[in-house]
Amino acid sequence: MKMSQYLIVSSTERIMSQESNSLSPTWLTRDYVEEKLRSYYKNDSLRVDKLDIKPALGNGENYASVMTRINVEYTTKSKRESTRFLAKTTFPDRDPAAEVLMGYGVYTREMDMYELILPRLTDLVRNELGDTRKLFAGTVNVDRKRDSIIFEDLSLEKYKVADRLKKLDLEHAHLVLDKLAKFHAAGAALAERQPGIFAKNFDRGFFNQHTRGYESIMKNLLKALSRSLELEPELRQRYQAKIDRLVDNVMDYGERSTLNNPGDFLTLAHGDLWTTNVMFQYDNKGHPTNAIFIDFQFSVWNSPAIDLHYFFSTALQPHIRLKDQSKLVHFYYCNLKDALKAVKYSGQVPSLFAFQQQFRSRAFYAAFASLCFEPSMAYDGKEEASMEQIMTSSEKGLRFQNDLYQREDIRKKMHDTLPFLDHLGLLDVM
Repeated sequence: MKMSQYLIVSSTERIMSQESNSLSPTWLTRDYVEEKLRSYYKNDSLRVDKLDIKPALGNGENYASVMTRINVEYTTKSKRESTRFLAKTTFPDRDPAAEVLMGYGVYTREMDMYELILPRLTDLVRNELGDTRKLFAGTVNVDRKRDSIIFEDLSLEKYKVADRLKKLDLEHAHLVLDKLAKFHAAGAALAERQPGIFAKNFDRGFFNQHTRGYESIMKNLLKALSRSLELEPELRQRYQAKIDRLVDNVMDYGERSTLNNPGDFLTLAHGDLWTTNVMFQYDNKGHPTNAIFIDFQFSVWNSPAIDLHYFFSTALQPHIRLKDQSKLVHFYYCNLKDALKAVKYSGQVPSLFAFQQQFRSRAFYAAFASLCFEPSMAYDGKEEASMEQIMTSSEKGLRFQNDLYQREDIRKKMHDTLPFLDHLGLLDVM
């Protein structure tokens, strides 16, 4: 029997160039892999015979981790097997993005999620919400010495990531929102039953009161957007001054959008819910039957509305986001309300009106996600795509930043995105 095992060693995300595997972690050796396989399979006779390491992702598919595909051949006393790994590892210490992310606690947060939080949420969803479908990849090993995690195989059950360029249709969107409502309800219930469980290291998403590590990234991207408007005279006349003003205010507005008000419904938000952080399972007719969430580095205790804005802005097909957003918010709310009742949540369940107000108060999340992150997520150009290239003002960095926004597809999309945000008042002084 041939086994195919994806073990994802994780802590933060960064894309690695297809031309080089120089960023592969030095500790990911034959001995390390052999030790983890022996522990996972509970077989001390296991011996790794061959280890092949290659870059795992294409340009623009990830910005915050070193992703490495590992092919392993090993033997035990009784058989010979082939195993595939997907290694997702921390930045090398010398990488400029490592310093940025350190202030956000991402190195320990995802380990906490997989070791302490997600197993409890899974029990709640399975036992009290009656949903036996997988919610996340099961934890195989947490290695805090190396800031790494090993997850179970997802490909064995034919889970896959949707096309980040084509984005999600309504069928996929409804499935994600159903699972997200259960995730949020379970998070709220867990916080009630274990007071303080989210008190440490769950207080800082992309915007927070503790660090502004992403400030140069946000500002550089908005400046690149402003430069791209020179190619679109109509948009330049209407929006360039507003974008230029937003450069100076993006962090203030972002932090304001995550402040919690008395009476807000709060829970554990995923924090980075876009296309490649959801995996789908399909039936034999190609319809999605389950969605699971991955990558919990930016999970944060806040309003579930930030997940909705971020998801709508980065993962949905544009016409769905523009035309069906209010219906999707209502769909999510109804599922959330039912799930909170099922887990016997004793806190105040917001009315639809109150939740819509909460959703609007977090609306700047839609602006920053649409204008800063989404163009990067949809990038399929030839320039080297990395956080470092966004942070720098070097010639190479500016070339990449300009290419993000000056491509025809993004320029065309801005004709819809900018008016949509402007009509909500998200480009004006707040």
